[in-house]
Amino acid sequence: MKALEDYKLQDIELQDVEDTLGYLAKAFELNIASDSFSETKTFGDICQVFQDNIPYENEESCTSQQAFYKIRSAIAVSQKIDRESITPKTRLDEVFPRIGRRKKIKAFKKELGIPVNFLTMKTWLILLIIGGFIISLAAFFFNWKFALTGVLTCLIFNWVAMKLRQEIEYISIGELTMKITRDHYMQVRRNPNTINRNEIVKIIQCSFMSDLDLKLAELHKDALLSKI
Repeated sequence: MKALEDYKLQDIELQDVEDTLGYLAKAFELNIASDSFSETKTFGDICQVFQDNIPYENEESCTSQQAFYKIRSAIAVSQKIDRESITPKTRLDEVFPRIGRRKKIKAFKKELGIPVNFLTMKTWLILLIIGGFIISLAAFFFNWKFALTGVLTCLIFNWVAMKLRQEIEYISIGELTMKITRDHYMQVRRNPNTINRNEIVKIIQCSFMSDLDLKLAELHKDALLSKI
């Protein structure tokens, strides 16, 4: 069995790669034809498809820096914090303490104007819900009524847990900045009708690393895609 660090791009199922490509198209605000990636065989081919389909004017300004400035401003206004005290290393749990966290984050998101989500459930709770689903599905082989009750219970429990989640998924403002830059690239640009073409490959790499758990070293231009 392969260790996680041994996985290459060609080990990832095409459906998972396609899902990530869909998220990237949304981040770049592109409408790419469904067959545009039909002939792609390498990571470099994927990057080229995005390069060829981006119609925006090139402007060589740093998008992650612009994202940080937007986040810093939104935190300063919504949380009434001196913006000069906010740096990429500032911890999110210090900006959004547990007491009143969900309300504070809601105010921050409203000021930011970008639908970013960075709250999650405790790990043990996630594992508990997943375990409940697995047990309930297995129970269909023995008692469908018991199994159906279990599935419905897990769904309700998961819905409630998602509504009440309070754990912060990222440690620092710098990490949140990278997430927002990756997921909402065009929205954080100072001039929304421009793009820094020098950043495109890096953003695609970051998305593949985050969504598919791949190492940067595996995302070179000649890295092969799965043939399945």
